[in-house]
Amino acid sequence: MSAAMAAGCASTEGARPPQGTGPAGTDFGYWNRDAEGAVDASFRQFITSRYDEADLSRAQADLTTDGFTCRDGNRPDGRPVPALECTRLFELNDDVHAWTVEFWPRDNEPRARYTRTRIRIPITADNDQKKQPRGR
Repeated sequence: MSAAMAAGCASTEGARPPQGTGPAGTDFGYWNRDAEGAVDASFRQFITSRYDEADLSRAQADLTTDGFTCRDGNRPDGRPVPALECTRLFELNDDVHAWTVEFWPRDNEPRARYTRTRIRIPITADNDQKKQPRGR
């Protein structure tokens, strides 16, 4: 999963999402300072209050303007896919930030989520010294 996220980040290199509201009005939250759960909750609330199942075209236009990559349901994935799926990935230091919006057929409102994934755990000299047995 991390490899897929990292691969997706290559296309967003240098495209830093705003803190707060984007040009088309998408509320990204304060992702660089707030807890993951707080950003996720506010992003979900924003998306579900702004769009409903009939807003595919408007949502795609807004989200694309705000840097999301969108795919419609016309694709041969071999599994059920949403009618519209939009994702925005951004890598900063060791974290991958991901905003996802999905419009599923027969759902009254879109599904949205924000996640922050740590892709590397730095090893420091202090940690290595603690693991070494002490000589007598």
